[in-house]
Amino acid sequence: MEIELSEDLQHYKESLVLGLTAKQFLFSALALGVGTGIVLLLYEKIGITLSCYVATPFVVPLALTGFYNYHGLTFWQFAGKMIYFSFFNRPLVYGSTESVQELKQIYMETRQEEEREVQQRKKEQKKEKKGGDVNVVKKKAIRMGIVTVVMIVLGTAAAVWYKMYR
Repeated sequence: MEIELSEDLQHYKESLVLGLTAKQFLFSALALGVGTGIVLLLYEKIGITLSCYVATPFVVPLALTGFYNYHGLTFWQFAGKMIYFSFFNRPLVYGSTESVQELKQIYMETRQEEEREVQQRKKEQKKEKKGGDVNVVKKKAIRMGIVTVVMIVLGTAAAVWYKMYR
């Protein structure tokens, strides 16, 4: 027996309070508590604005821990990957497994094949030109003959018209 589930059902998360999951609710409450505590502790010494700025670096990671999810990675997993790829990632280096002689031989073989193909194309083009040129020349000669005959007829007609109506 097969039971098909829609994709939406696979990503279904049960809400605890106000549409938040338990994880989201826990980290939201924790972030609010930490932020409120830092602001209340520092408010009298440095003022409300600076105490909020001091609290922000502590509150944001806590809130992101509950809410952030990128391609199945939590906030801390994603941050760890970013730090790893930014600072500890080794560059990829290609090392050829073939010797220089093998590479030269492969290059020469491909070059010879290309030269053969070019020579075959040239031969085919010459054959086409030889056969095609004769036909093209014949067509041009016929057209020129027709144009010459038409011009002679028109010239004769113009001369006759000039003599008769002048």
